Amino acid sequence: MAKINPNLIKEIKKLGAHDISLCFNCGNCTAICPLVESGSEFPRRLIRYAALGFKDKLASHLEAWICYYCGECSDTCPRQADPGSFMMALRRYLTTVYDCTGFSRALYFSKKIEIFSVAILMLITAIIVYLLKGPVILTSTELHIFAPPPVVAWANVVVFSVLSIILIINIYRMYKISVPSSKSKIPLSAYITEFIKTIPVHFFTQRYMIKCGTKIGYYIVHLLLFYGYAVIFLHHITRHMLIPLIAPTIHPSELVSRIVGISAFCALILGSSIAIYGRIVKKQVYWKYSHPTDWMFIILLWLTSITGLLTDVFKYLNFPLPTYITFTVHLMFVVPLLCLEVPFAKWSHLAYRPFAIYFQRLKEIKSSE
Repeated sequence: MAKINPNLIKEIKKLGAHDISLCFNCGNCTAICPLVESGSEFPRRLIRYAALGFKDKLASHLEAWICYYCGECSDTCPRQADPGSFMMALRRYLTTVYDCTGFSRALYFSKKIEIFSVAILMLITAIIVYLLKGPVILTSTELHIFAPPPVVAWANVVVFSVLSIILIINIYRMYKISVPSSKSKIPLSAYITEFIKTIPVHFFTQRYMIKCGTKIGYYIVHLLLFYGYAVIFLHHITRHMLIPLIAPTIHPSELVSRIVGISAFCALILGSSIAIYGRIVKKQVYWKYSHPTDWMFIILLWLTSITGLLTDVFKYLNFPLPTYITFTVHLMFVVPLLCLEVPFAKWSHLAYRPFAIYFQRLKEIKSSE
């Protein structure tokens, strides 16, 4: 028997589906969406499940992750119910369903918890930097002495290990919810083959954004944010975790490191600045409604990028004290950005989207057996 949550639609409305109660199930949104395929009736079906309170059925469907909120359904809705914002809010709701800790729900439904979480993580970061920093040399900029490589490397190991474990558990919960067990078994070869065919392509290209009719500018902003962050992440992991722990005698080129870092930070600053401006002027439908966690993400990302770039600039100009202070402030933004966004909020969607497409393919294989 299906479990009913009579407050389900109210919860999703709190997460951004402002006008969805106006929907009278005409199906126009499904008819106009270029991503809808045979047997897939989103967002109409998902709206219906939410209205009826069918929380298990709603959670078991993966179509919310295919939508990139191009806005065509909202622009052509005869009731102005804005089904696009419903799909956006549904992704937030599903993030709370997958989360094994329950913290995501608290983060999404309480602005006070959101602000407190950011503040406490910034404070903890400042205290840790103060306790573990090396000597403060003011005659020249010695960031590697102020922030000793072994300390930075092991701090990275701890943070990324914890965040990765939480995110992997959440993805597994997503799998268990959306791909129900049955007598028919999916061959191991299918798991491997579909993973290789699906995850890398959709993770690195987000090609459904173009297929769904998303404006090219919106697509470019996404790519700037994604690749800017990816480059910073890989550069940071390589330079400040893998090399100090595995090959401490290797000293990467400072020039190459500076060029890579500055280029990536500039991409993030540009992408996040466009996103902030879009959310302020609200001319495009996909930036019309912003949840507080959206603002938290984009502002933290912007501040992280600005302080990261300034750290490189001050280090290059040999301004010791400004370098150390800016680097500390940079870490105070990085830690809440990673700890809150990667497993619990918007940044987790980068993982959920490709895995949703992967799991959907597994469901199709299972149903065909």
